Amino acid sequence: MERFRGGFPATIDAKGRFKLPARLREQLEAGFGREVYVCSFFPHELRVYPLAVWQGVEERLLNKPAMKPAVLKLIERVNYGQLLDMDDQGRILVPALLREMVDVEGEVVVSGRINHLAVTNRSRAASFLKEASLSDEELEELAQLEL
Repeated sequence: MERFRGGFPATIDAKGRFKLPARLREQLEAGFGREVYVCSFFPHELRVYPLAVWQGVEERLLNKPAMKPAVLKLIERVNYGQLLDMDDQGRILVPALLREMVDVEGEVVVSGRINHLAVTNRSRAASFLKEASLSDEELEELAQLEL
């Protein structure tokens, strides 16, 4: 299975499209094809899932208690997403509603998240990297996972 790694600058154009960096595009096409599901789990990040990976997420959601508030909230949020095809130039169109909900316009960062991609406003991504650090408790928890 392909694993997506690294962070790459990109631009969302006036029509709402961004071009996948060549490396990520090649990985997506070789491992999964061109169909993706674009959605948002969080207020400031788009997620781009290869269709096969997204179908696995859906299967896991189906096996969760349907009336559990967190499950309902997640399903409601991701259902604003759309199934899309990457075009011949490696571009993915982000629907206007999602762009507005997540506030991604212009300069963005496309980053690999192992089994999917994340698209974040570039200035927000830079701020996160400057401010994000792991607490001692988080480092201890990660050590127990034997990464």
